[in-house]
Amino acid sequence: MKLKIIFLVCVLSTNLALAAAQSKGAPSKADQVLERMGALGKDFHSFQADFTQRNYVAVLKEFDEPESGAFTFARAKDGSALLRQEFKSPSHKTLTIKGGEATLYQPSLNQATVYSLGKNRDKAEFLALGIGQSPGKMRETFDISYQGEEKVDNIPCSVLVLKPKSSSAAAFFSVITLWISNTDNLPIQQKLQEPNGNYLLNLFKGGKLNVRVSETDFDQRLPKGVDIQRIK
Repeated sequence: MKLKIIFLVCVLSTNLALAAAQSKGAPSKADQVLERMGALGKDFHSFQADFTQRNYVAVLKEFDEPESGAFTFARAKDGSALLRQEFKSPSHKTLTIKGGEATLYQPSLNQATVYSLGKNRDKAEFLALGIGQSPGKMRETFDISYQGEEKVDNIPCSVLVLKPKSSSAAAFFSVITLWISNTDNLPIQQKLQEPNGNYLLNLFKGGKLNVRVSETDFDQRLPKGVDIQRIK
């Protein structure tokens, strides 16, 4: 009986200590992961990685053919997002985001489509969430929860689920899931889910921070004769 009483007292003391820590604002699991990511973001300039992208079509309950290539993300001098996706397989195409415009060039069609992002230019960062953003900025934009740990590509990761706070942002992606490496705190995988159930799954490999890039690396150098379509 005496041992049982001692055990109960120990359990009660532990619970009280945890409650006291929480009342003092002890960081949650989500906060701990965000702070680790934020430590990298303080000196962030650029991120490069190989990537594989898969589109899931909810109506068909299947993925489109996977695409792969090189991914580069950086910030312009004014703080805006710079992004380049160089698709190499199964066909070549290039997507760039710079200066409030997204340009998709498809050599096989001899066509480039230029989208004016307008008020949605901040949504460009959704394709690079988890890379170089401050924890404070992410908390302003999303409700963030910790969903445990999983292995992706045999790499132990912490899983965060982000839900946009604004309805306009949620109209793009209603839920975003990030798998953050427990080793180097870089994103390994992203799942960007649309309200209709479709989602984009990006897997990064060989991610490197602060590789030397310039803003001109995010320009589209289109050949002469390319059919350019502009969409506002």
